[in-house]
Amino acid sequence: MVSCEHLVRTFATRAGPFAALDDVSFRVARGEFLAVQGPSGSGKSTLLLALGGMLRPSSGTVAVDGQDPYAMSSAARARFRAAKIGFVFQLFHLVPYLDVRRNILAGLPLVDAAARDRVEELIAELGLAPRAGAAPATLSAGERQRVALARALAKQPPLILADEPTGNLDPDNAAAVFRRLAAYQRAGGTVIVVTHGTDAAAHADRVLRLRAGSVEGVATEDAGGERGAASPESRRSERRASPGTPGPDAGVFARRPFHFPSSPSPC
Repeated sequence: MVSCEHLVRTFATRAGPFAALDDVSFRVARGEFLAVQGPSGSGKSTLLLALGGMLRPSSGTVAVDGQDPYAMSSAARARFRAAKIGFVFQLFHLVPYLDVRRNILAGLPLVDAAARDRVEELIAELGLAPRAGAAPATLSAGERQRVALARALAKQPPLILADEPTGNLDPDNAAAVFRRLAAYQRAGGTVIVVTHGTDAAAHADRVLRLRAGSVEGVATEDAGGERGAASPESRRSERRASPGTPGPDAGVFARRPFHFPSSPSPC
């Protein structure tokens, strides 16, 4: 679903070129949940922007669903992002003059009755119903984060890129966010989350560790919760074969399957 090969991104500084990403290569399979961990300044957010078609690499290649977004015109790349990728930004990027409901609706390529119903369900499940008519300026940081998550999930993209999606949340709400992302993955979506914490690892198929712009290592988690050799494919199969009883946060993801655009890409 996502791949990058020998990805490099440098920035000009007074001291000379600074490599925020330095020869990064990896692949993420369709339906996989990847957590990208690393200390502040390790290149996590730069990587996410590059994967999302929002920051052109200095060298190397990026492919999403078998296509190179940087080989497209700016307009085509914007349409590609809208169709294929849901972003959860660390700084939210909500439209200040739209209320909660309209901010979520604004992220949809088509607003029909089914889409409106889906948005209302997400608003309820994310605990935003009392604030649905509120402007972003009146929301807490945690509420804004949940609006950003709902906006990404509402359009049911094949890929979600999330930058520190729980950085502004208390532990209970943070756990609920990861459960929702995991439910999205079980429905067939692909998730890449960047974080400096370790909470995402409990839900991820693999954890990729960055340090100083380079891949330091990749770990997988076996069924027993220990880092080991079980493949992401086997874990995804186990989750879908035995999903168990949906928890209270499964909501719309358990009741209605996502309809991801089909693609001949083998990734």
